[in-house]
Order: sequence, then structure tokens, then C-alpha cells
Amino acid sequence: MSTYPRIENPVQHLPVVGEIAAAVNKANAEGVLPKELVTLVQLRVGQLVGSSYFTARQLSDAVDTPERLGAVATWRTSPYFTEAERAALALAEAVHTPNPTGERVSDELFDAAAKHFSDKELTVLTAVLGQIGYFIPLALIGNPKVGVSLAEQWQK
Repeated sequence: MSTYPRIENPVQHLPVVGEIAAAVNKANAEGVLPKELVTLVQLRVGQLVGSSYFTARQLSDAVDTPERLGAVATWRTSPYFTEAERAALALAEAVHTPNPTGERVSDELFDAAAKHFSDKELTVLTAVLGQIGYFIPLALIGNPKVGVSLAEQWQK
């Protein structure tokens, strides 16, 4: 396993990457969803896709308790999460985990989430899941250094 970035600076080769990144980073700019919830779902996605970069980044920026952050991988059986957080984590898993036997987001799963979130909140949650989805290929293929933001390591 390499410990160095494989792609030095994607923006130097494809400038639109920076523009897209800036746009998708505005997904929760108005703070529609609590920062803690965004951190939880993005941490779970980082775990699901096996990205040390994403998991370390979420942990370093987190304003949550170590107990809750440490229990994200076992959220289904952990006592630390609200029903709304569980619904958001279930959506994160459904969106970012292949399901070879059927649809990823069932009507039942959506309805469970809709009990806790308004249409605006669900739309922002969808955008937050898409936001991290945009960066997954950059993290997995580009192999950025863990603990260093993309902006800092890709200055060239």
C-alpha cells in the first residue's frame, strides 16, 4: 500500500474539478442539517468505502463525542444515536452500498427517514451523500495523504 498521493493535483489536469468541488461543498452551507449529523453520515460512508482519508478527516473535524464517533460502524445496535440519526445512517448505507438483489432505497426506508426530516432536510441530506460521493474516486484513486486536506496537498 502506498503512503503517497498517486495524483499530484487533479485540478492542474482538469480545472473543472475545483469548480465542482467548490459547488458540492456548499451542500449544507446554510446549516440545514446539524454538523454532527453530517459528520456521522460522512464518517459512515468513509468506513463503507474503506477510505482512511475520509474516516480520518471526519474524525479530525468532528464536534461529537468519542463514544458516538467510535460507535458509527455499529450504529444499528449502539444506544448513542437518535432515531433521526439512525434513519440518516440507514440512508447513507443504502446509497453507498451495492444491493445486488433489489433497490437500494426502498419506499419503507424513505418513509422512515421522512418521519424525521422535512423535504428540505431530505434534499440536503441527499446532497450531502452526493457530496462525499463526488470525492470518493479522488480519495480511492488519488490516494491523498491521511490527515492533510485535499486543498493543502494539491496546491501545485
